[in-house]
Amino acid sequence: MRDEQDLLRTLHSAADQARSVPGGLTEAVAARRRRRRARHRAQVTLAAAAVVLVAGGTAFALSRGGGQPADPATQAIATATAIPSSDDPAPTSAPPEHITNLNPKAVTKIPIKAVNGGKYRVAAALSPTEILLTAEKSFEKAGQVLIYDTPAKSARLLGDVPSPREGYFAQDFVADDRSVAWWGETPNNDDVWADLWVIPRTGGEARQLKELTGDAAEIENLNVTADHVVWSVRKGGVYRIPLAGGEPEKIQNSDDLHLDRWPWAYALGPGKMSERSHSRLVNLETGQTIDVKVSEGDRGVYCTSELCIGSNGGTSFTQRPDGSGRRKLPAEVSMAGPEERLEGDLLPAVGTHETAPLVYDLKRDRVFMFGKSGVGFGRLPGVLWWDDDARMVETCDDVCTAAEKGGGKEYTVVNLLALRDSYPSE
Repeated sequence: MRDEQDLLRTLHSAADQARSVPGGLTEAVAARRRRRRARHRAQVTLAAAAVVLVAGGTAFALSRGGGQPADPATQAIATATAIPSSDDPAPTSAPPEHITNLNPKAVTKIPIKAVNGGKYRVAAALSPTEILLTAEKSFEKAGQVLIYDTPAKSARLLGDVPSPREGYFAQDFVADDRSVAWWGETPNNDDVWADLWVIPRTGGEARQLKELTGDAAEIENLNVTADHVVWSVRKGGVYRIPLAGGEPEKIQNSDDLHLDRWPWAYALGPGKMSERSHSRLVNLETGQTIDVKVSEGDRGVYCTSELCIGSNGGTSFTQRPDGSGRRKLPAEVSMAGPEERLEGDLLPAVGTHETAPLVYDLKRDRVFMFGKSGVGFGRLPGVLWWDDDARMVETCDDVCTAAEKGGGKEYTVVNLLALRDSYPSE
């Protein structure tokens, strides 16, 4: 009889290989074929056990306006609350409330079947009332990009997603106030190739900015700013290209850096990839550098310029990058990997309360539930989603596999940017 840790290891392995999202765990083969990166992805998770929640992120590919006011997600990060130092675990919270108690307007239903007959895919939260979607034109291939207005319950078409090569798949979609950008690749080919696209947020015809080869084509994370598309590559290094067109350039002194949320990038310390921690943060606009203090036994420490999250042994914690203000998180909140990401004062995290996925509110020290146990859910920039009518079912023979059963009518979507707006003015 396998215990929970055995199940955890099995599901971690499955999540690392299957990058599909709710409504498509059975598409794991196609997802693995077309998505090579180990980071910055929506991961399939199983709420019936403690498993990884991603962002994808990235880490997330949340966009920033270069030299412009930060977008809502950036503002949420920047206002993360400083927390008092404590050597003791945070108090066990009261029974979790449902996330609709924080802000019912942050939770909405979106149909899975697109107007074009394909399937909608959730791509990002753009604002407290807007969700970026793609619509498939064929299996796993984005054909259109749209903005879904949650109060109006309607989708507005921005334009088509071109497919310039055989075997082409569009990848991460990101946005700022003016533009939506994405990159694509041909993952079934042996060549190292990618391209970059941009379309106005008001709609129009997509423009291919550049075809990339070599190191610059090994894209791991993408941002769009007011003037540039910016990305980093797996081995380290941050590049940018003007939205107006031109040649890509590698940003000076970025060889060991990975892009997070523009203008911030990070360097990684030593260790296994799944346990490596941020060692240094760099503002690529100002040159400001912040050294991250990591204590013995810490793993998967991820930092914004204001706050870090990580784990040590069986305990999760938050701290400031300099190591001050360290505080253990409540027993209900468990981090199972390095991919968890802060969304302002909210930490979507693995939960232990009745096996349901949780969001921990750092400011209020309260735990909120979302979804149902046994439901697969996805996470991308500023957004969580799942199919209430689908269930993750694990079967074991020589190898244990998980498959999604049922559902297919609508997603339940939590807009984390709308939850940010639930905080009272101070």
